[in-house]
Amino acid sequence: MHRGRLFRPTVFIIISCILFLQGLSAAPPLQTGSFIRDAEIEATLHEYITPLFRVAKLDPKSLNLYVIVNPEINASASIRYSIFINTGLLLESKTPEQVIGVLAHETGHIAGGHISRTEGAMGKATLAAMAAMALGTAAAIASNSSDAAMASILGGMSMAQGIVFHYSRGQEGTADSSGVHYLDDLKWSSRGLLEFMQMLEKQEYLSPDQQDVYMRTHPFSRDRVDFLKQHLKNSPYANNRLPQDFYEKYDRMIAKLSAYLEPPGKTLLTYRATDQSVKARYARAIAFYRENNFPEASKQLDGLIHEFPRDPYFHEIKGQFMFEQGRLDDALTSYKQAIEIKPDAPLIHLAYAQTLIEKNQPKMDKEAIHELRNVLKDEEENSFAWRLLAIAYGRGGNLGMSSLALAEEALANDKPKIALTQSKRSQYHLKSGPDKLRAADIQSLAERLVKEKE
Repeated sequence: MHRGRLFRPTVFIIISCILFLQGLSAAPPLQTGSFIRDAEIEATLHEYITPLFRVAKLDPKSLNLYVIVNPEINASASIRYSIFINTGLLLESKTPEQVIGVLAHETGHIAGGHISRTEGAMGKATLAAMAAMALGTAAAIASNSSDAAMASILGGMSMAQGIVFHYSRGQEGTADSSGVHYLDDLKWSSRGLLEFMQMLEKQEYLSPDQQDVYMRTHPFSRDRVDFLKQHLKNSPYANNRLPQDFYEKYDRMIAKLSAYLEPPGKTLLTYRATDQSVKARYARAIAFYRENNFPEASKQLDGLIHEFPRDPYFHEIKGQFMFEQGRLDDALTSYKQAIEIKPDAPLIHLAYAQTLIEKNQPKMDKEAIHELRNVLKDEEENSFAWRLLAIAYGRGGNLGMSSLALAEEALANDKPKIALTQSKRSQYHLKSGPDKLRAADIQSLAERLVKEKE
């Protein structure tokens, strides 16, 4: 996320949640409301929405896209170019056109300035959506307990379930109109959005408690379906297909999500051994790993890597598998290969840095610092990266920089009292220079935030 470090509105604080799709074989199931960070899934969704943002005259670099573990079919736009999309919507979709149709609609809400919530709801959303973005695997580094790490991540996530974004019927119609306009500009079909709305139409006469939450947050009307049908009837792009790789990436995204979120047995029934497609082998590799069947997981994954040696995400997930088995040197090798192929993926660099730190060697700590500094250029409010940086600096005896990283972490997690303490400690140890000035800036900001909370 590219934004000034001191721009922190009191009503909505974006905090990076590093909840990797990893370690689930040894951890409790992901709870509803958890935020998923995964390089491949995020890259796919960004590839879908970036062209939509451009034709809507919005800056794609300003987009904050969050995938939430929630079986309900829902997606919503919020302030600061933010879009939240539930795993339920992704997993219930049948085609990439349907996902892209929803993203086009949400882009219409952002471009149309439809984000309206009461001040009280805004404050609640700040706490609910952001307060529980925890440190994840950093806790495991300190405690060697994956259970403790997951508990740290999920501690306050149940609050996020209360966040609801409401639009009026008029805004919904406007967003539909804008969405199909963007799709036409790209010469993409609007059929997916119509199919999605028809899926919701079947729920129109159900009682509210039986309807998907999308029906309650995005008012439905028959007029919207009629509008989309008429538009599709007149559109010269009604039968156009998306770029071919969109379909392949969609299949992999859905296979990966379902393999991590569904019981392994269900995944193995869905993606049977007779299915030798890429998506099926990918899903089986994850399912076997979650069952602790490491030989079969490696067989599936190594076969994919042999067939697609330049696919960064196969190397990345192998790195995750190796890391979780304590095979750190093998994990480093896999992450290096992934980074060589896709150097612009901050989350892969972050996983590599985490593995370097786990090695607990001074030389590797220095390399980890370099990696984390680069990660933070792209994700300035990534609290997990700040915590890892604090560990690496602390091991090297650089108490000033370690305290500064802890202050940044606390600020990202909306803990101004801790940020205040750590910023003062940092200034005590640091010599004059930009880092000491930054610590002083954090102190000033933290003092103001503490007063606001009192």
